[in-house]
Amino acid sequence: MSQPTDRGFGELDSAWDRVISTLSASRQPDKQTHEIQTDLDVTLLTGFLGSGKTTVLRHVLEHPRGLKIAVLVNDVGQIEVDAHLIGQETSDQVSLSNGCACCALADDLSRQLETLARDHDYDVAIIEASGVADPINIAQVIYGTNGCHLDGIVAVADPIALEEQRGNHHIAPLLQRQLQAAHLVLLSKFDLLDKNGLQIASSAVAEVAPGSRILPIENGEVDVRVLCGAADRGASLTNTDHFTNFEVATAVINPAGPWDPRDLGKMLEESNHQLLRAKGWFDDQQGSRHHLEVVGRRWSIEPSSNSPIQGLVLIGLDQEHVGAAATKMRALNPN
Repeated sequence: MSQPTDRGFGELDSAWDRVISTLSASRQPDKQTHEIQTDLDVTLLTGFLGSGKTTVLRHVLEHPRGLKIAVLVNDVGQIEVDAHLIGQETSDQVSLSNGCACCALADDLSRQLETLARDHDYDVAIIEASGVADPINIAQVIYGTNGCHLDGIVAVADPIALEEQRGNHHIAPLLQRQLQAAHLVLLSKFDLLDKNGLQIASSAVAEVAPGSRILPIENGEVDVRVLCGAADRGASLTNTDHFTNFEVATAVINPAGPWDPRDLGKMLEESNHQLLRAKGWFDDQQGSRHHLEVVGRRWSIEPSSNSPIQGLVLIGLDQEHVGAAATKMRALNPN
């Protein structure tokens, strides 16, 4: 059911719990058949910039449910912020080439997957695609890789930004492609919505990708047994439309700071920076490190004690706008 009613959420949750219980048994390692060679199950995690993919991936790595999970991360920009965040949870990680997963990445991805499949050390592999990647291109690479099986495509959607993204003619085609390719759509940041907001977001996804399973989540909390194997339970639309790779402009500030977090927050709040995304770490004047996340007009700054990186990646549609935002940030340095 793609458009849940007030009554339907409880019923769906109960039914989904029963499905999860069945899947749990089927995904437990069987010692008697462990030596039988099988294809490596690969799940593709897609979704636009800032939708919450990394938060989802970190959660399933913290709660693997007995599965040994390999992770492949494809980030935008020279500073691999997502790869570092995931690396805090697992050492079983491969960083792919920067930028969108298209022709330049295909050979690298296929080689890495073949290596993982030959090792027979993993139950599943999860690819976190960059926010501007075409999931259909990546799925074709998985299909064509020896020893691998596409276990499902899962799209993470930001329900707060969804309507604005659908109304942006630059972003909408990619967003539609990501949602339509998905067997399961995770509506992230559920805790920031009221019932009406959730209904509106669910209806928007159902309009773009009718038949897809829609699951609201908060703090990235989704069972790994739901994430992996989505193709067995969800519908996806075969999209054969001609699609031009999504182009973004980026800038890197490295090192970032020293800045007063209050000054940076004021700049983000008051300026028309037009960034799609910004992420990374910066230092303040006392040498303390802070983690910055920007998704459109929303931003957060949190203390960070375990990052070896002092740099930011800024992402937007226009190089002039991205460069202007970088200049404003650098100007915050009193030195």
